[in-house]
Amino acid sequence: MVTGIIAYRFPSRVLGFFFNYSSVREIEVRNTFVALVHRILQFTVLAYIFLYIVWIRKGYQRFQEPRGSSVIKVKGIGRVNISNPHVYPENKVQALWDASEFGIPPIEENAFFIATRKIITYDQTVGICPSALLEKVFCNVTYNPCKQGTISNNTLGFQTGNCVPSLEDKTIHVCEIEAWCPEEGANSTGTVKNDFVFTCRFRSKTARHCPIFQIGYILQKLKEQDPRINLTALYHQGGLIEIRQNWNCNFDSYKDRTDCFPVYDFDLLQKGDDKLSPGINYRFADKYRMNGIEYRTLTKMFGLRFVLTITGEAGKFDFYFLFLAVGSGISCMVIADFVCEFIFKYIHKNNEQYSQSKISICDLVQDVNIASTKL
Repeated sequence: MVTGIIAYRFPSRVLGFFFNYSSVREIEVRNTFVALVHRILQFTVLAYIFLYIVWIRKGYQRFQEPRGSSVIKVKGIGRVNISNPHVYPENKVQALWDASEFGIPPIEENAFFIATRKIITYDQTVGICPSALLEKVFCNVTYNPCKQGTISNNTLGFQTGNCVPSLEDKTIHVCEIEAWCPEEGANSTGTVKNDFVFTCRFRSKTARHCPIFQIGYILQKLKEQDPRINLTALYHQGGLIEIRQNWNCNFDSYKDRTDCFPVYDFDLLQKGDDKLSPGINYRFADKYRMNGIEYRTLTKMFGLRFVLTITGEAGKFDFYFLFLAVGSGISCMVIADFVCEFIFKYIHKNNEQYSQSKISICDLVQDVNIASTKL
């Protein structure tokens, strides 16, 4: 009998769901404390919406991250000190480098390289010769660590197993190697760049819109950020420096989009005195033939590699994002109602009276029995 009544009433409940309207029961409670808590929470949520989300976080704007590439030109001239002038043409102790000599390679994508030192080894040929003193593979009559076929410490050749006098100092014996001879570091020309002369006016406070940077200014800023930076080691071994171009532009406050300018920051990513991997260097060789013999001039280049990164965002007013920001914040208004409901139902001394006024309990089992009796 009960099953039949439930089945009979099921279609009417479905129809009632679509064609009847139910409202939430509203109760007015005269309680000053809870009313103040409710208003304070509401004003707090409103302040969060309009002051923080809309005003401070600019929730009314559509934002876009900058995308693009930079064209970098290296210009200037500098003086160079020659450490081994006896193997340098005309026995000069100083020389001049321009952009074609210290800007190698001449073009990179969002980066550029400034050479600060190079080691040149002239007239190398494939043969057998003593290893350089820089490799520190020393030997003598009683001690011979040289093993035939073993790769040298700097991986520039193979050891022959013989212990021979050094080309740089005949009183010192070193391991003999099969490689391009003479080995790099023996009879080489070392040049250290000690001066940069650039036409530049960029200054972070007085001329931040100028796109021309002086290398010395960048190094000075790095030294101010971290006094522990060893600039001598940076010049000698090279390093990796990041130039951050940060675009934060509000197009609602500009008369023209050309008023948007980036802010530049500098960061040293790899030092010249790092213990694991100091500085930056690379090698290149120029080969030639003379009297049927192949020769090459080996150059080991040290320098500063600058990498440009682009970050930031640009914003402009948009109605859609304004409504989205306000709507998402208004949903937080339910917090005020939830707190007050919790106080009245579980904390207030008259919580039972409130629950009776707020909630009407319907005993379904009793309702079914009454219906069964009537049938």
